[in-house]
Amino acid sequence: MTVRCGIDLGTTYSAISWYDDFNNRLENIELPYISDGQKMVSSVVYYPGEGQEPVVGDTAWNSARQFPERVIVGIKRSMGLDYKTPPIDGKEYTPQEVSSVILKALAEDAGKILAEEVKDVIITVPAHFGDNERAATEEAGKMAGLNVVGILSEPHAAALAYSVHKVMDIVDKYLLVYDLGGGTFDVTLIHATTEEGAGNALSLKIETLCKDGNRGLGGLDWDRVLAAIVGEKVMQEHGVDVRDDPRSEAILLDNCEKGKRYLSRTRNVSIATGEGHQVDVSRSDFEDRTRDLVLQTRLLLEQVVDDAEEQHGIEKDKIDVVLAGGSTRMPMIREMIEDVMGKPPIEHRNPDLLVTDGAAYWAHLLKEGGTVKAIERKPDGGIEEKIISVPTDEMIDLSMYAIGIEVVKSDGKGGWTNFNKVILPVGTRYDGKMIKKEFYTAEDGMQEIHIRLYKGDVESLDECQRIMTFIITDLPSDLPRGTRVNVELGYDNNGIIRGTALVETGQKVDIIVERDKIV
Repeated sequence: MTVRCGIDLGTTYSAISWYDDFNNRLENIELPYISDGQKMVSSVVYYPGEGQEPVVGDTAWNSARQFPERVIVGIKRSMGLDYKTPPIDGKEYTPQEVSSVILKALAEDAGKILAEEVKDVIITVPAHFGDNERAATEEAGKMAGLNVVGILSEPHAAALAYSVHKVMDIVDKYLLVYDLGGGTFDVTLIHATTEEGAGNALSLKIETLCKDGNRGLGGLDWDRVLAAIVGEKVMQEHGVDVRDDPRSEAILLDNCEKGKRYLSRTRNVSIATGEGHQVDVSRSDFEDRTRDLVLQTRLLLEQVVDDAEEQHGIEKDKIDVVLAGGSTRMPMIREMIEDVMGKPPIEHRNPDLLVTDGAAYWAHLLKEGGTVKAIERKPDGGIEEKIISVPTDEMIDLSMYAIGIEVVKSDGKGGWTNFNKVILPVGTRYDGKMIKKEFYTAEDGMQEIHIRLYKGDVESLDECQRIMTFIITDLPSDLPRGTRVNVELGYDNNGIIRGTALVETGQKVDIIVERDKIV
């Protein structure tokens, strides 16, 4: 027997949860082997040496103090990019390979706790992840030996978890999920609505209206600023550069990550370095030095709020901000959000686990007839229960980028020019619906057609980024020039671009997808 789980594959921390159908409750799984019984595990991989299995979690992170050249941290920021790790024992690793080690460790540890095999999983990704990143995440799951039943945007997961927990209040809500994790940032406006069903059931709908994000912004950047503050003070007081040695730098970053958490609760913190130096840092100093980072998130927040009004007529006083990601605990973040929105954000339960909660709910809801139970205590002490369903077509996400194909047109001078023609505009839904395009063989006996796809909404190919090539293969060898090949392209429910091809004779032919790595 196997168990379906939801996995938040984070840049700095990851977690796995499941919905216990028998007891009708969600469980965050404590990980005894890779996280000493904690519900979150460091997204860190240590490669001990040839012939030895890689190590995941806190043990791996601690190994960075001694063997920083063998430890991989923050690999999620490189997902879908043209990147490989520096060689370890002569081998370079792709982000998919490193991520698969983390996913496998999570699934195996969870399986030991549940006494069941964990095979079917939902994996979450940042909202701004496009086709390349989502496909790479899916590939990482497959490398880990998992059946990836879905890829879910992190804000969708957070909104789903919040809506299930507060379903009695969800009739027609605009939720802006401000998701600041360890390595990535998203801000997403979601419309959550409920509709009465049969009996005591509620049908929940989660729909993205607009979103923005930054794959290179997260808690890691605040850690590095804090490390710079400490490093400068040690240099001034002792004439020692504690960041000059990789081992010392690893220790410093670890201590600064912990120090950052303390500064969310206290006004001052003392941070130790690997050389035994101790430095006091105030919250005000830390906030002054990270104002530019907060401003980056503020500008994206304001942009989505402006888009909400311009595109959908939704004023900001109708919007509630829901916090997701551990970095939202910093007081400077909450103060900024209140300044922009005119009211404080909502911290619902544990922001670190809100995404994995939603992933677990979605994993369960995707089962045939899957429902979850919501229980809420009334002011008079009574309990109200609701059975919640979320039809697949009511979990609506959309693209942040325009996708076009390379086509040819006359240049008006007797020649031809290639340009980008948008076929999937910004805001296209991830719903499995396909657009139909006709292509024609350029010569007799042609057995392959190459369709190049670009990210960008302008005609100039130089101003767009090629993301993939669909290669239509195994065309019949006897086709005359000008034979029509009908192609369907579109996003599946996971935000991954798929395609099919059919020769005008009715013969279905294969499409091979070659994805370009984003530099």
